Amino acid sequence: MINARRIIYKILYDVKYDKKYSNITINETFKNIDLDYEMRGFITYIVYGVLSNINYLDYFIKQYSDIAFSKISKKAKLILEMAFFEIIFMNSSVNYASVNENVKLVKKYDNRAKSFVNAVLRKFTSDENNINIAKNYEFSDIKEDVKYILTRYSVSEYIAQRLLDNYKIEFTQELLRSMADTPDIFIRGNRLKTDIYDLKTNLQKLGNKFDIIDEENMIVSLKNFKDISKNDMYKKGLFSVQDYASMKTVLVLSPKSYEDVLDICAAPGGKSVFMAELMENKGSITSLDISSKKLKLLEEQTKRLGIDIIKTYVNDATIYKSEYKNKFDKVLCDVPCSGIGILRRKPEIRYKKFEDIQNIIDVQKQILKNASLYLKKDGILVYSTCTLGKEENSDVISEFLDKNGNFELLSQNEYYPHIDSTDGFFICKMRKNGND
Repeated sequence: MINARRIIYKILYDVKYDKKYSNITINETFKNIDLDYEMRGFITYIVYGVLSNINYLDYFIKQYSDIAFSKISKKAKLILEMAFFEIIFMNSSVNYASVNENVKLVKKYDNRAKSFVNAVLRKFTSDENNINIAKNYEFSDIKEDVKYILTRYSVSEYIAQRLLDNYKIEFTQELLRSMADTPDIFIRGNRLKTDIYDLKTNLQKLGNKFDIIDEENMIVSLKNFKDISKNDMYKKGLFSVQDYASMKTVLVLSPKSYEDVLDICAAPGGKSVFMAELMENKGSITSLDISSKKLKLLEEQTKRLGIDIIKTYVNDATIYKSEYKNKFDKVLCDVPCSGIGILRRKPEIRYKKFEDIQNIIDVQKQILKNASLYLKKDGILVYSTCTLGKEENSDVISEFLDKNGNFELLSQNEYYPHIDSTDGFFICKMRKNGND
C-alpha cells in the first residue's frame, strides 16, 4: 500500500536538506512510483505548500515548542512543518487524524522525537482559536517590515529586503501573495504542424476549458489539462508548453525566416523551438548551453516538433568565441539569474541568500557583453531574466548602454504574476547601430 506521507517526507527532505530541485525531485519520484493523477496532485500540493510556507510554519512551531527551535532535529522539524501545513492550510476538521498520522511518521524516521512532536501538535490543536489565528494570518507581534515580509510570505531576509528596496510594501505583498497561486498553464500551437482552427477543435474534443490569448501565435491558456506529456496532440508535436512571459521574450526578438539567430543560454530550449516556428523552420538557430544533458532535452523537442534548423553546442557563455563575432542577425540573451520571478514554480528559491547569488550579476554582464559582440550591425539583442528588481535587470542594462554607445534601447519591461498572469520576468530589447 502506498503511503503518501512517506513519499512527501522523502521529497521534502531531499529538497530542503540535500538541496535538490523540487520540480526535478517530484518528476523523478513519479517516474519510479505508479500513482494516479489525484495522488500525484495531492503530493505535489503538499510538497509545494510546505516549501512555500516554511518560515510561516516555523513561526507557529516555535510558539508551541518547549525546547529551543535550533535543538529540534531536522527530521522532527520537517514532520512538524508537514503537520502544521496540513492543519492550517488544508481546512481539515479532523485534526486528531493529522496528529496521529504524523506521529506515526516521526516514529519511523526519528522515534526519539515522537513524544515531543505529539506534544507540540496536541498543544496547537487543543484550541480552535490557535488554528484560526494561523489560518487568518492574525499575528501582530512583528512590526518591522522586512521581518514581517520574510515571516508572512516565507522568503529569505535578502529577498524580503530586495523586494522592499524595489517596490512599495503594498506591491510587494500583492506580488508575494500571487506567488502562492498555482501558475496558469499556457500552450502554444506549432505552426509547422497545425493552425488555430485545428488546435481549438482538438482542445474542444478533449473537453478542456481554455482561453485564446494570442490567436496569431496560437497561444492558449488552459484551465485544466491532465498529463499533458501523455496527450496524443503533444506527442505528435502539435503544441508546446511554455509560460507566456517566456513566449513574450521570443515575440519581442521577433526572428524572421532565413535569419541567423543565436540563443546564447538556450536550455531547456522552449525559446529556441518557438523561434524556429516563427521562422517557419527556415534559416538557422545556434543554441548554446553549458549543460549537455539539458541540450539533449532540446534536441528531443526538435524531433517531436519537426524542426531541423536548430544546431546545439555545449558552451560556457561567459567565454568569448571569436568565430561568432558580428555573425548573427538576432541574439537572445536569457541569462542565469536569482529566479525571484518563479518562486511559485521553484519554491526553494524563496530561501536564497545573498551569498548564494553574489557572483551572478558579474556572470550576467559578461554574457551580455559577449552576446553584443556576436551581433551584426543593425541586429537586435534581447536580454531577459526570470527575476525581479533593478539589480539584475535595469541596472545591468544601464551599465551596458553606458559602456556601449553603439547600442540603442528600444524597450524594457517587467512582468508580474498578480498583474500580467505570467511568471515574474524582465525583457529588454536593444539595437546595434554600429560595430564595436
